Amino acid sequence: MEENRHIGRRITLLVALLILVGVYVARLAEYQLIRGDEFEAQAAAPKQTTITAKAARGEIYDRNGRPLVVNKMGFSVVFLKQYMTEGTENQTILTLTNLLSSQGETWNDTLPIQLEGGQAVFEEDRDKDIENLKSDIAKINPYSTAQNCFDTLLKKYEIDEMEGLTVEQQRTIMGVRYEMDLRAFSTRYPFTFAEDISDDTVTRISENNIETPGVSIQRESTREYVSGDIAAHVIGNTGPIYAEELEELKEKGYAMDDVVGKSGIEKAMEDELRGQDGEKTITRDSEGNVVEDEITKEPVAGNSVILTIDSRIQLAAQNALETIITDLHENNAPGNGGDCTGGAAVVTDVNTGEVLALATYPYYSIDEYLTDYNSLLNAENTPLLNRATSGVYPPGSSMKPAVALGALQEGTIDANSVIKCTRKYTYYDDYQPTCLGYHGNETVDVALKNSCNYFFFDVGRRLGITKMNFYSRQLGLGEKTGLEISESTGILAGKEYSESIGQVWNPGDVLQAAIGQGNNAFTPVQLANYVATIANGGTHYQLHLIKSVKSYDMNETVVPEEANTLNELSVNEDNIDEVKLGMYKVANEQGGTGYRYFKDYPVTIACKTGTAETTDTKKNISNHSTVISFAPYDEPQYAVSVVLEHGGTANFDSNLRTMKMIYDAIFTEDDSVQQISPESTLLP
Repeated sequence: MEENRHIGRRITLLVALLILVGVYVARLAEYQLIRGDEFEAQAAAPKQTTITAKAARGEIYDRNGRPLVVNKMGFSVVFLKQYMTEGTENQTILTLTNLLSSQGETWNDTLPIQLEGGQAVFEEDRDKDIENLKSDIAKINPYSTAQNCFDTLLKKYEIDEMEGLTVEQQRTIMGVRYEMDLRAFSTRYPFTFAEDISDDTVTRISENNIETPGVSIQRESTREYVSGDIAAHVIGNTGPIYAEELEELKEKGYAMDDVVGKSGIEKAMEDELRGQDGEKTITRDSEGNVVEDEITKEPVAGNSVILTIDSRIQLAAQNALETIITDLHENNAPGNGGDCTGGAAVVTDVNTGEVLALATYPYYSIDEYLTDYNSLLNAENTPLLNRATSGVYPPGSSMKPAVALGALQEGTIDANSVIKCTRKYTYYDDYQPTCLGYHGNETVDVALKNSCNYFFFDVGRRLGITKMNFYSRQLGLGEKTGLEISESTGILAGKEYSESIGQVWNPGDVLQAAIGQGNNAFTPVQLANYVATIANGGTHYQLHLIKSVKSYDMNETVVPEEANTLNELSVNEDNIDEVKLGMYKVANEQGGTGYRYFKDYPVTIACKTGTAETTDTKKNISNHSTVISFAPYDEPQYAVSVVLEHGGTANFDSNLRTMKMIYDAIFTEDDSVQQISPESTLLP
């Protein structure tokens, strides 16, 4: 009985097995005999992938249509994840980097690790990148060394499994893999390995396509900074999105592999310059060959930005600074301008607030910034500092027109008031500063011409620091100018500021404030706007660098220029005219510090020079040298400020020479001596 039961079970199992085999055979027959052609067709059918089609970034031009930043078409090497065979990435990278290196080409690699004597060390001044490397990529202890990170990435990217590699080759592969992670390489987001490669390199990569699966050559627009070193601090640059930026930018539709404006106009006008990406569909056959490459959603190029900058005047200002500072170094001793560390010059239109030139020295080219940033970062005299907007300097006697204007308006003095300069000012028992000369009886216009400290000691004391600062602020001193790019606020001396830095404000400190010393410190761009406000009769304009925004093809104005008024001076026109008269005398009457340079100048100039003591305690340190000016005197159009760091010489020679070179360019329309492109012409 038991045996019959076992036989029954075996028969049942056998029947079930036969049924399963029958079903399998039937299904197999269906696939091979009935639907074989259908499945074969599916296997052979083209495969499509949709990727992002990058939009061209808007271009940047100067006020006359001269190109500063344009796009050019070039070849890029792009990794497509869906076609890159898993496990071959490192060998593909090694093959490509060897090839590009032999061609003198570069590729994208921002890993903050370099090799010294075969050992990994962190690159200098890359603290934020190193922190992100440890936390986000290597996922390693924040106190880890560069070698710890290097060893971790070797394992993470399986580079340690490749035989025969030198440590340099390991670092090369690692750098690219790091960049791929940083740029969120995925099926949706291809990775641009190299940009703007030569035709010859394209050919060589194409010949090696079997060895480099997933590598595509694509024709894309690339950024070209045709301006060279003209206004590099103003234009700024673009760069990849950093991890700390992504969260905010994601909300605006950015992807990790996008580029974004990092500084200057590129950053300030990001919303206008950025285009709208489209989509590209790539079709490949069963063997992986591209059979069709089609834009299925057209990208929309960004808008182009027209600056107020005039390239001709900008270049002249940069050249003037370089010429004068080089001359100081070569011909003057330390303490007499030979230790000049840099300078800035600003030119504005007094009737609109347009900035025509925003020059700083030392300067650099944007290409140099992009390819050799660390050298610039560590260079002597900080070329990365935009001295025109972020350098803060005591104005010296260039402050006196502001003090004179406030005193005239408050009735502290009038145009006929006389103060006798006896050189030593003895109002205070414990503080008795001296003037540079015995000027005798002076009215305000003559005191401005002679730059009499005694006169302004007395006027400043009677006006008082509160009212002095009230008029200074109305003129834009100690206030941001409103520029689209980053700028410093500056400092107005007074009790409030002294207490904020732990100093005691003494009654006699107002004397130094009245001659532009003490804690007073302003940017060159503030000085230009201040004198422009006096020149135009009292309208304090917001300075701006954007003249207009146009469509990419330049056929449509998207954002027109607008002159914004920050405030109107609470000053009578007669008082402004009195101050302007004093500045006229500085440049046009015997005894004025500018008379030597402008007595026979074809355009009537008005100016005020200044030499400001520094707080540096070292010996043989030159004072700062400043000058503010406007022209033509009768119908003002231009305001110019110049500041030379430690460029002060006793006869104001350097700042006035710099200013004269700038005016020579302004009132000369000869482009033949300027190394810039013609108007409305794209460079090749």
